[in-house]
Amino acid sequence: VPFGGVNVIFFGYYLQYRPVYDSPLHTDFSLPSKKKPGKIPSEKEVQQRVARSLILQINCVVKLTQKMRTEDLRYLQLLDRLRHGQCTYDDYELLQTRASILVFRNEVHTQINNKVAVHNVTQMGHPPMVCVAQDICKGTPIEDPILLKKLLELSDSKTERLPGLLPFVPGMPIILTQNIATELGLINGINGTFRQLVYHEESVSTETLSEMFPNNAKYML
Repeated sequence: VPFGGVNVIFFGYYLQYRPVYDSPLHTDFSLPSKKKPGKIPSEKEVQQRVARSLILQINCVVKLTQKMRTEDLRYLQLLDRLRHGQCTYDDYELLQTRASILVFRNEVHTQINNKVAVHNVTQMGHPPMVCVAQDICKGTPIEDPILLKKLLELSDSKTERLPGLLPFVPGMPIILTQNIATELGLINGINGTFRQLVYHEESVSTETLSEMFPNNAKYML
């Protein structure tokens, strides 16, 4: 009896990329092998054939044809054409409107994020609001302006992913990394949207702390 008489449901997508250094389950192992005839199959090849034989015992297949991960009709149509290799130039233009930027250094991605933040807040007609990290050495706040400036501009790869200067833009997506108020749903991993920064006027400085931001930036100390 297949699978010991237990009902088993498999989910998969046969048009995904091939497994790395392995064979997909739809491989027909009954075809002649490229290896020398009479050679004993390896343990990996035996396991591949066992997996294939199990897949062939599936007696019901249901194709899910409705995409549930997005409701954007235009993007859905693009995905359908992409699946069949029939994309158009309009599809290319649509993807260009929100093209991702891949970088390999944290310094570069931080500069890109800061430039985008400045651009977006300028479009809204507001000065950039930048939260400044409070660096402490042996329990004492650092007051040396030269040392403080160097610390604030360190790559977040050297500061446990905590940037020295963090710009805020109304409407920007955020994610909480620790539990703040579980009874209110403010828990680790929850997504949200930044709306407003509440601060005391005496904590604001207009002194330029970094050349990454324009002269009208407000720094929250």
